[in-house]
Amino acid sequence: MKIADIKPAAIMISVCALIGVAIDYFAGFYWLTAMLIAMIAVLINGLVIFNEDLEPDGFDYEAGVTDTKQAKAEQRKANLIQVSIIIALVIGAIWSHI
Repeated sequence: MKIADIKPAAIMISVCALIGVAIDYFAGFYWLTAMLIAMIAVLINGLVIFNEDLEPDGFDYEAGVTDTKQAKAEQRKANLIQVSIIIALVIGAIWSHI
């Protein structure tokens, strides 16, 4: 695993942590919960964009490439992984607020 593989995740976590701290400072809402909610919002946005781009007339759509059975199976696998991460973050946000 290279540093470049971890860089996007580290940037997202850092930005969401800063958002959480800012919300805690200005609104008094617990920073960890706010950070996790920001991460959930970013990941849901990415999931929607990923799926929209692979639809016909989408940005990443290529006839014969992204509409094959294998490509659809990979898309479902990626969706399952991302939804699992989102569910884990939702559970973490609920647990951190208790």
